[in-house]
Amino acid sequence: MISKRKIKKRKITKRNLLCVKSKEKLDLGQILLYEPYKNILVNFKELCIDVNAKEFDPVAKVYDGLLSVPSEIREYYEALLGVTSFYQHSVGGRGKYIEKKIASSFETCSLDIELSKFPFWLEHPSIHKKKGIFTQQGLSPDEKKILRTIEWDWLGDRDVSTDIGSIIKNEKTIVLMELKNRVDTGGTAGRREIWTSEKFGIFIEYLRSNKKLFKNRKSGQEFSLAELLESFGIEILEIYVGVLFDKGNNPATVQSDKTNGFYSSSKQGFEYLKNLVNQSSTMQIINEDTENLQMEFKLTYSNLKVKIGALYGNDITLKLFRKNFPVSDLLLLRYDDIWLSQLITIDERAMLLKHQKNFTTIFLDLLNRDGDLRKKYDALINSECEENKLKKIVNYLLNKYALIFEDKILPAGKNKAGYLADVIQVLCAAEA
Repeated sequence: MISKRKIKKRKITKRNLLCVKSKEKLDLGQILLYEPYKNILVNFKELCIDVNAKEFDPVAKVYDGLLSVPSEIREYYEALLGVTSFYQHSVGGRGKYIEKKIASSFETCSLDIELSKFPFWLEHPSIHKKKGIFTQQGLSPDEKKILRTIEWDWLGDRDVSTDIGSIIKNEKTIVLMELKNRVDTGGTAGRREIWTSEKFGIFIEYLRSNKKLFKNRKSGQEFSLAELLESFGIEILEIYVGVLFDKGNNPATVQSDKTNGFYSSSKQGFEYLKNLVNQSSTMQIINEDTENLQMEFKLTYSNLKVKIGALYGNDITLKLFRKNFPVSDLLLLRYDDIWLSQLITIDERAMLLKHQKNFTTIFLDLLNRDGDLRKKYDALINSECEENKLKKIVNYLLNKYALIFEDKILPAGKNKAGYLADVIQVLCAAEA
């Protein structure tokens, strides 16, 4: 029998896991991570318990060195390759996370703003926002019907989209933003393309020509971009490239873009746009700040004013939402699900490949055999992995089944109680 004194010395760490939480209690920002995290964890569980969950073909075995790796680390190396290759291919949720986080933080904001869908966005901003965050599958049947039966036709020959946009009703303004995560994201060509004919240049061309782009099927009336915006009461159109962070994960600045980013490429693109405006008879610059890449111009045929430029760090959220919101707060959702589950799965799969068992398979087998353990595990999941319940289940297992959790399947340098606690928490996150 193990003494209470020894039990107290068992060190376990309560992890901050998102996927053990009740989904119904999560806010929108957390839900953006919850689904992709959960999918990864469920698949990691399979890698922990099924030897055949990841196989390498003969060519891969040669190319990846599986046939030449030293025997003493072969299983670990194979597990490392299998787990990390799966994770690197599980890209769902990563690509648009920061845009979705921004859009979810403020009611007026939406993402994936296509020019051809401007009428739908302006008429149904809440549905547009919901579709952008959750895809069309997240819409109700009534909302899908509204989307299918929109009364507007697109007449343009070149569509263009921006990452995120906000409707500022009280200022009669819409703000469009193309985002870059860091000053060094995208390279020189990627930064320059935003300003030129791939993105912003398309808006400039349509504004210059006043070409009809939209047709209302109900009235039969056709609208140019400026006419459409004015018909919805919009008097100011703002278009920006926004750079969120410097290379040290601090809010970006013009100076950090000059030092470590692609400011010069933005400057070239800005000058290109400024020349287009200056050469046009329908547009006239009324304000400009060449150093900070900002200009404002008016149209000869419309009361619409247009602002276009670059924004950095906290100025991005200030422009989008007209309130102070530190961009660093976008990175505050820090959870242990991914790093912990990936490391645990590598160790557990290595043991599975070497010994045909590991702490995960033993624990799951004991759940089938021990009703008291099932009750404790259910209570642990219901408590969202509350620390005291986690300690109780670890102590129960090591008091009753210590010999089954053999030292040979404990990764080198690991404390048995702490490692078992991590295995159980990862399982909880996958199964909750």
